[in-house]
Amino acid sequence: MPGDTPYSGNRRLADRRPETDWRNVLPTGAPGASQGTPYSFWVREGDATKLAVILAGGGACWTGENCALHGRPFYRPFAGLGDGPSDFGGIFDSENPENPLADYTLVYLPTANGDVFLGDSITTYDVPESDDRPPGKIDILHKGYDNAVCALDWMFSAYPDPKTVAVIGWSAGAIASPVYTHIVAENYPAALIRHFADGGGAYRAGEKLVPLFASWGTANVLRRISGFQDIEIEALSLEDLYVRAAELHPEITFHQYNERHDAIQGLFLHLMGVASPDVGANMDEAHAYIRERVPNFRTYTSWGHDEGIIGGYYDAVPALNALDNRGRPHVLDRFYTRQVNGVRFLDWFAAALGGDSVENVACIDSEKQEHHWVRPGFPR
Repeated sequence: MPGDTPYSGNRRLADRRPETDWRNVLPTGAPGASQGTPYSFWVREGDATKLAVILAGGGACWTGENCALHGRPFYRPFAGLGDGPSDFGGIFDSENPENPLADYTLVYLPTANGDVFLGDSITTYDVPESDDRPPGKIDILHKGYDNAVCALDWMFSAYPDPKTVAVIGWSAGAIASPVYTHIVAENYPAALIRHFADGGGAYRAGEKLVPLFASWGTANVLRRISGFQDIEIEALSLEDLYVRAAELHPEITFHQYNERHDAIQGLFLHLMGVASPDVGANMDEAHAYIRERVPNFRTYTSWGHDEGIIGGYYDAVPALNALDNRGRPHVLDRFYTRQVNGVRFLDWFAAALGGDSVENVACIDSEKQEHHWVRPGFPR
């Protein structure tokens, strides 16, 4: 049975697959990362009929202060040889027998333009004076859409006939994942398409999103995507991207995971100008908005204050007694051990990936930890 293995999602870094299992690809025509440096993505070969395209997290920027590297940046500005996922756990851990993506071909797209893959602009920002620098200007390549499309074009050519394709995004990559699910579905009409977003469900921020879309050139992106051209950018919410994609593809169920008190989403809401962000309330409102409009949307809302479950993020579980694990906390890969109301996330994710219908899951006590974990050598 899943979960009865003593493996429990734990493995030493030294035991992980070597870097050579991942191939770095520099796509032809990609405009480059935020500062004009080359953009590249990563591929790990598996079954060519089963693909997972993964839109990575990495923050965002939309002002001179949070785009300039000497300011207060909250985003990843580069994507190169040092930005591969070889040391990640979660869905990247191909040695874990419970990983439902272990035999998939993985195509990993780093975020590197500060625009959550929704950018098509070169924007000049005013950079305020800092302690050791006068005020100035900076040009940012918000070209996340073009970089991603170049990577996807490579994938469409290299793997022309997959049977199953999972489109997965986390954090920044989760936000645009419904749009890219649509793009992938249009290019693989014969394949079974799955969607999963890890985070990004609480940005129900109304007009505070407008300056971000303007800085990124998101209107330019939507005008280039069949089925999205008529969306008005001034009234656009991120939930509208889910609604439109779900309307265009009623055969696809769109899935989203969040932690109820996600501090990263709270931080970015604050940076956007929300004085006292209520992540949980925003999430409830956003989910209700989507559910009122489309039936093919499911959510798993966990206890916790962190962000990210698919990439090998870890939970520290207090020891049961002073001699257990030498008194230190146990560190667990939450992709394999997180549980809410008795529903193990891994089982929910694997069912969704397999095309089974899953129910919405939401924590009752958002502070109480719940783990599905068998300690090696101990009875259940």
